[in-house]
Amino acid sequence: MRMEVLLQNKWIWVCITLLLLEDVLRRLTPKIEGASGEAMVSWVLSYLPKEQYTVIHNVMLQTERGTSQVDHVVVSVYGVFVIEVKNYTGWISGTENSSQWTQTIYKTKNRFMNPIHQNYGHVKAIEALLQDSEIPIYPIVTFPGDVKLKVSVQKAKVVKYGYLKDTIKELSTEKVMDEARVREIVMMLQDGNIDSAENRKAHVEAVHAKQNAIKAGVCPRCGGQLVERNGRYGKFMGCSNYPKCRYVQKL
Repeated sequence: MRMEVLLQNKWIWVCITLLLLEDVLRRLTPKIEGASGEAMVSWVLSYLPKEQYTVIHNVMLQTERGTSQVDHVVVSVYGVFVIEVKNYTGWISGTENSSQWTQTIYKTKNRFMNPIHQNYGHVKAIEALLQDSEIPIYPIVTFPGDVKLKVSVQKAKVVKYGYLKDTIKELSTEKVMDEARVREIVMMLQDGNIDSAENRKAHVEAVHAKQNAIKAGVCPRCGGQLVERNGRYGKFMGCSNYPKCRYVQKL
């Protein structure tokens, strides 16, 4: 009898352990996949000629509204390339101006922030740091996962990671600065990079809070309600506290 009780308790603890492991894996999987995607893009960028291109990974810059985290920055005599990595799989659809894109895997759909808009914020952060309008900044969005891109874009560059190197080379058409200026920009980015673990954690939490607020119909800037409005270029979501708050989100 005692042996049966011990065996039953043993299997209970085994089940509890398995459930805990499943929960841990579920929480860690997105981080593991994200790190894997970043590594794949870093590997592609490592094949750029080092005498022409300087690659800086995971740059966080201070902005007027908080912080901006850039996945990769490539600096060269041809300009500055700002790369946003999205580690999604499946079918990716969206337009250049839509506020959100859609990931479709079989019959499951997931909406996420338009990465072109997200990368635009990174570009503005770098522009504010450099204070030099003569240096071209090229935003690129890349997907390292197994994706089918069904996106409608005109000016923006959205590519699979295998085409990233070629895309950078295609944009490298004219020299706009000398090597000394390149070294200066690299130093500015390195000096401006926030490497504090605490600040980086706060940045991630702020991004998640903003995304959750928008999903709930709450203005992420002032806490007002987001309401649907009609404008010259179609419908959009605007803050109910307008004109005090001018936050808008395209539909």
